[in-house]
Amino acid sequence: MRLSKKWRLCLFVIAVTWLVPSLSAVIVEFREYHGKQIQCMHSGLGLAFPGLHSSQGRVCGTYGYARVFTGTVKSATDISDTDKRLELIPDEIFFGPAGEVTATVNQGCLPLDQPEIKAGDKWLVYLQSPGFPGTEQQSKQLVLPYDSPSGPLSSSSAQENISTLRHLARLTDSGIITGRVTRVEMPDQKVQSVPVSDWAVIAKRGSTGTKYHAVTDSNGHFEFELPPDSYNVTANTQRGVWAPEDDTFVNELAPCVNVDFPMHADGEIAGTVKTADGKPASKAQVAILRIAPPHQYFTVLTDERGHFEVQGQEPGQYIVGEGLIANTVTEWRLRVYYPGVTAREQAIPIDLGTGERRTDIDFKLPSAAAP
Repeated sequence: MRLSKKWRLCLFVIAVTWLVPSLSAVIVEFREYHGKQIQCMHSGLGLAFPGLHSSQGRVCGTYGYARVFTGTVKSATDISDTDKRLELIPDEIFFGPAGEVTATVNQGCLPLDQPEIKAGDKWLVYLQSPGFPGTEQQSKQLVLPYDSPSGPLSSSSAQENISTLRHLARLTDSGIITGRVTRVEMPDQKVQSVPVSDWAVIAKRGSTGTKYHAVTDSNGHFEFELPPDSYNVTANTQRGVWAPEDDTFVNELAPCVNVDFPMHADGEIAGTVKTADGKPASKAQVAILRIAPPHQYFTVLTDERGHFEVQGQEPGQYIVGEGLIANTVTEWRLRVYYPGVTAREQAIPIDLGTGERRTDIDFKLPSAAAP
């Protein structure tokens, strides 16, 4: 779907600290909507916002919402530069009472791939009562939060969420861990997140060590039905790509948890550094610079065996050596370069393919360079 000019995103996003105790941060985003610059605030952690986020994933399902249903937009009326008042007719109800309902939505801050809401549209709707549940501060006015999983029924994400909601409704003493596996591609220098299908995901139960297996569908979506417990969830089931693992849990409070895995190339550069007399060069500072495409440099220390290794590297051309790095890449100079030469012009670049393991980057230090 091609985005109109009114959805142009401003060039920067500012992270600011939020002073509500239940939040860690708020991301302030500036957009242009209907010819005006608007400000959208996206929550970090907290119960005051839809979907509790944490380092253990994001609570999904109906948690934190007053009503969740699929339905038809009876009317959509502009009430401000960004907000609409929606009259909604529920169809399939997942949580909350039946009957028509009125809610407001900040149309300008909805995800960029979602269309303007208009009468006759069919949506999956998550509605929230602003404020903390059970307190006087909780408003009776319902809001469709722009960071919620709400969306048109025609979208694949809405259909995935509906499937999960139906699954949750059938459960009695178990829960769900769900999510997506994606990889980043850059066609024409534009970053795109592409779903990875037929990819194995493993959830390991904390109390017993039992492993549960799931496979992603064509949209990169996976789903486990699991007994209450803590779990380590990983998509690192094939060599060559990698994503951070998640330690999460399923319990009565959080019967549905979402964990996503953005995969990236997992190339490896490893080798051994020896002193001039052939002994292991322990604690030698090995520097690695990707020169094609240009990238920042970094250093690692060898262990007591003189061994070093770095993982999670993207494909490209690298220079490896030992010594202190100058302050700028253009002045980047070492005392010795792989395969054991002292001039950068004589260094042999290392060509690293996608997910390739180069474990033969061995070289010796000249006498003056020994640590």
